[in-house]
Amino acid sequence: MLTSANLSILFFSIFASITFNGFFRNIAKTNNILIDIPEKSRKFHDRATPLTGGISIYVGVLVSALLLSGLTDINIDTQYSNKGLFKNSEILGETLTRKYQVDDVEYDLSIEKDTQSQSVSIDIETDNQVPTQIKVEPTSDGNFLVTLASGETQIYNYDNGEVSKIELDGSNVEEVLLTSLVSSNNIIIDTVTLSALICGALIIAIMLFDDLFGLRASYRLAFQAVIAYIFVVFSGESLLSVGNLLGDGSILLGSASTIFTVFCIVGLMNAFNMSDGLNGMCAMLGLVPLSFLLLLGSYHPGSLLLIGSIIGFLLYNLGYLGKKRRVFLGDTGSNLIGFCIAVACIFYSQGYAPAGVVINPVTALWFVAIPVLDCISVMTSRIIKGVMPFRPGRDHLHHMLLDKGLSSSQTLVCYIFASTLLCLFGLFLQKYFIAQEYISFLIFVIFSLCYYVITRTQLNKNA
Repeated sequence: MLTSANLSILFFSIFASITFNGFFRNIAKTNNILIDIPEKSRKFHDRATPLTGGISIYVGVLVSALLLSGLTDINIDTQYSNKGLFKNSEILGETLTRKYQVDDVEYDLSIEKDTQSQSVSIDIETDNQVPTQIKVEPTSDGNFLVTLASGETQIYNYDNGEVSKIELDGSNVEEVLLTSLVSSNNIIIDTVTLSALICGALIIAIMLFDDLFGLRASYRLAFQAVIAYIFVVFSGESLLSVGNLLGDGSILLGSASTIFTVFCIVGLMNAFNMSDGLNGMCAMLGLVPLSFLLLLGSYHPGSLLLIGSIIGFLLYNLGYLGKKRRVFLGDTGSNLIGFCIAVACIFYSQGYAPAGVVINPVTALWFVAIPVLDCISVMTSRIIKGVMPFRPGRDHLHHMLLDKGLSSSQTLVCYIFASTLLCLFGLFLQKYFIAQEYISFLIFVIFSLCYYVITRTQLNKNA
């Protein structure tokens, strides 16, 4: 359930996004810059419209966080990990506070990291009890050695939100404890969030240039790859495993992790960019999976701020604040949303997310199935026909649905419904085949082939 603090974060970000969408829209109109002129190929677009949605979403996220910190009791809390940008940094020596819940009992933790020994000293306090200090050190086999205040030692294993106590000889496992991170009233700026903000600023700068003057596809791909690489280096996070896709155990990427992560981030940025063909479509395809993560129990402030800012943009984009006051995402906004969804997929599929909210890597595929499959289908079809894959055209799924007689609003509803259904189906497969990810992957491959055949033969009247 959303707390009052989380609701404040959500509504402040909506308000900030509405404000800045109006502000940047007026600047674009007044100075006649970043204006999208309608073309004959886009029948749904009949009025010159500012391409300021992307920068408004980004600024809305930043300003709403600052407003919340300055006007409410919600503070900005830094929680950097010893990875990437802050690896071996002295800033990690500060003490952090957390509140955890174990078996319906809440514990206030004061955590101090020792970057030299990779150990953590924890002061634990509960109601009506004397504070206790313990020390936690990682072991070579992936478990954790816990030294209690009495000097007694115990070994624990952590997996997907479950903490299991292990006999010192490793003979068996007992006492499974279910832990959950109690929602904080603070806006958390961790290493991943800070890296995403830095890369988001780079996306805004480069893609604004693209919206203004246009970039060759090869240059745009190169810039996207550099930004994705910067994120991996700064955050220290990447796709380390793609899960048990073949039934022979988890596939670890090893040295290919960075290259594969960059490929996936660039792929999603382009997939969302190519999906931006109707009012609300790209933003909704980003909003649906983020909302599902929220329903799963993830109240990470970064996600809430992004959701609120996207909602604020949609109020303009869909004409709820006046049909003559619409705003488009532009390449800036579609690339920014694609990048943020890619970061979220890494965040939640690699065990980094808070409160035990974890999705399998293959489940993340179901979350982004529509933009990914449409992008792959369109590019494959164009290559077969000898057409440049990034060349604009009316061969996307939404174009086919429009040609079949659906209105733009009906097409958008179809996309939202399909995206919601696929997210639900992916979570269903994860729940009932949690140790058999290859089943979900096999079904996804079959679905992908069916999608390609249907869209290229049945729906494409020019096929």
